[in-house]
Amino acid sequence: MLEVSDSKLAQYVVHYVSDTLVLGEEAFTRPEIMLEAAFTQLAFNKLDFEQQYEFFHETDIGLNEMYTYVKSIFDNENSFLEQSKHIATHLHSASGHPNIKSGELFIGLFENCLMSTEMKKVIAIVKIDEKEMFLDVKNEQNKVIVNGIDGINVKKINNMAVIVDMGADEAPAVFMKTKRKEDVVYWQERFLKVKVADEHYHKTNLALTECKKYILKEESFTNTEKLGLLNKTLDYFRNEEEFQVNDYIETVFEKTEPAQKDIIVNKVKPYETVISDSAIAKVEKSYKRKIKLDSNIEIQVNVRDIEQVDELIEVGYDEATNRKFYKIYFQEEA
Repeated sequence: MLEVSDSKLAQYVVHYVSDTLVLGEEAFTRPEIMLEAAFTQLAFNKLDFEQQYEFFHETDIGLNEMYTYVKSIFDNENSFLEQSKHIATHLHSASGHPNIKSGELFIGLFENCLMSTEMKKVIAIVKIDEKEMFLDVKNEQNKVIVNGIDGINVKKINNMAVIVDMGADEAPAVFMKTKRKEDVVYWQERFLKVKVADEHYHKTNLALTECKKYILKEESFTNTEKLGLLNKTLDYFRNEEEFQVNDYIETVFEKTEPAQKDIIVNKVKPYETVISDSAIAKVEKSYKRKIKLDSNIEIQVNVRDIEQVDELIEVGYDEATNRKFYKIYFQEEA
C-alpha cells in the first residue's frame, strides 16, 4: 500500500497529446497548497495498490522506453523535464488510433510517499481526455459574479500510472488504471509495457470474479442457492492451495449438467493457479451478501454454509395474494 498523505509534489509538467504533440517547456516546482492537493488527488485517485505491475521487455529491460525514462528521472531529478518530453513523445507514438482521444498529459514527481515503512519517490502519469463545465462563483464588491469554466475533474477516473522508485538494485513498482477496458492495449501494453508482477494474485482474482459472475447470472439457481454457492466458492479458495477447475466444480456444485460444467470450465480454466490469500481477502468483499426484493427490502445474509442457508431461509408462494415470500428462522433478535 502506498500512503501519500504526507507526500510533496517536487516537480510537475503538463504536455498536450493529440495529432500534433505540444510539449511543455517548463517544469514547475512546489505548487501552492490547494493546487498541490488537487494534483495529488488527480494522480492517486481510485488507484488499486494491491495489484502491482512491472516493466518488461522480451530481450533486454533497458530497451523498454518507459523503464529507461523513469529510471533516468529517479537517478537524476534534474532530467525530469527532458525525460517527461520523452514520455509524452512515446505516448504520442503509442496513441495512433482514431478512437484514442486528445488530451493533457500530467507528469509529476512526488517525494515522501510511504511504502512498506520507507519513504519513496514516485512518478505519476495521468492522461486527461475529458473536461467538464464548472461554475466559478465570486463575490466582488457585494456583487455575485458567475462564470462557466471548462475544467478538469480531479476525482474522475483517467488512464493513469504510478511508478515507485524501489532503489538502485530493485526494479520500479508500477500501479496503473485504465478509464475503459479497451484502453488496456494502448496504455498497458504499448505505452507502459508492463505485466502483472504477482501472477498468482492476478489469476486468483480473475478466477473468483468469473466464478461469481457465473453463479449470479445462472437463472436455474434461486437467490438462496446463489448465496450458498458463493459462500462455498469462498470456502474452496480459502481451504485449497491450488485452484483446479474440475476439483472446484466437484466441491462446490453437487449436481452439474454437462453444459453447465463446460461453461464454467471455459470461463475459468485459464485462471488455474496457486491460490493467493491476499486476492481472496480483496475479492470476498465484493461477494454478494444480500437478497434484494422488488419491495425495496434487502435481506442481509452472512452465513457461509449452504446447508445452513437452506435451514434458515425458506422460499414460498402465497396463492391467496399471488406473491412470493421468504420465511426466516431464528432463535432470538440480536
